[in-house]
Amino acid sequence: MTAVLAKFARAGGDGDALLARYRLTSAMLSDPWTTVPLARYVAMFEEMADLLDDPLLGVRLGMETRPVDLGPTGLIMARSGSVRNALDRLARFVNNLQSGTHSALNEADDLLVLTYRLNDPAIWPRRQDAEFTLSSVIRMIRSAFDPDWGPIQVQFEHPAPSVSAARALRRMLGCPIRFEAASNGMVMALEEAKARFRDEDHDLIDVLERYLTDFTPSESLSDRWRDKVLALIVTYLGQQPVTTERLAADLRLSPRSLQRRLAEEGTSVRALLRSHREELADHHLQAGASNLGNLAEALGYADGTTFWRAHRNWTGQAPSAVRRRLTADQKRSRL
Repeated sequence: MTAVLAKFARAGGDGDALLARYRLTSAMLSDPWTTVPLARYVAMFEEMADLLDDPLLGVRLGMETRPVDLGPTGLIMARSGSVRNALDRLARFVNNLQSGTHSALNEADDLLVLTYRLNDPAIWPRRQDAEFTLSSVIRMIRSAFDPDWGPIQVQFEHPAPSVSAARALRRMLGCPIRFEAASNGMVMALEEAKARFRDEDHDLIDVLERYLTDFTPSESLSDRWRDKVLALIVTYLGQQPVTTERLAADLRLSPRSLQRRLAEEGTSVRALLRSHREELADHHLQAGASNLGNLAEALGYADGTTFWRAHRNWTGQAPSAVRRRLTADQKRSRL
């Protein structure tokens, strides 16, 4: 938060006035034990972009990120021997940077997929946070490994911005971008990410990992199988089929063992997948999803018709009807 506000001020923003509106002070932010509620932070970021009339503020600030801005997490990423190791550590310790979020790193065939999301779907809009986070990761990799590095694709859960803004995003991130995806994230070539760039200082890495582990909030250390499965569903949905067999293999269990452990927690793979799809569909429709076919793909359905049937089964309404009603409500609220 401190680094973002400093860059906001350098861009011409009034940081003190902004903090005052959110009942914060510079002294509070300088205290390492002060935590800022995630919803407040995200809302501040959106307001910063509005005040500066800069819809690309998040990605611009992300592209200026240095390892020191991320504290010990930035240092351990910069000292990692490969991009794969750096991202694995980022995913494990991301809550040291921002609580209420979840990151996961998973291999899928010959690809490496990093996903990032806010846990609370009610926090919206959140475009600036998503673009800042992923552009920061890309900037860190370029700084620590290869200035010309770029992922195969970046994806965002929010709708596409203006044509000019989308073009600028592609140029700055250096890769194709998919909007209205199931989650924020980026896709990389696995072998390239695993390539050793430097020898690691294992003593230093161990010290940093112990420090970060000690300060990782307990909420990120869930032992519940439902949370582990949901994290994988978030990673795979819209990228590849979500099956009990694949999930079990990733968790090093047999399919039957995974089903039994979920049943002990009162749920199942099918129930978790359906609940997550319902939540995402509602979220995207509320945000004004522009293309229902793209939304169906993001939710892992074979086509729009299959999604239409599923949504009607959940709610009794077609997704297009929900979108029309929400659009009409928004128009009336502006009158």
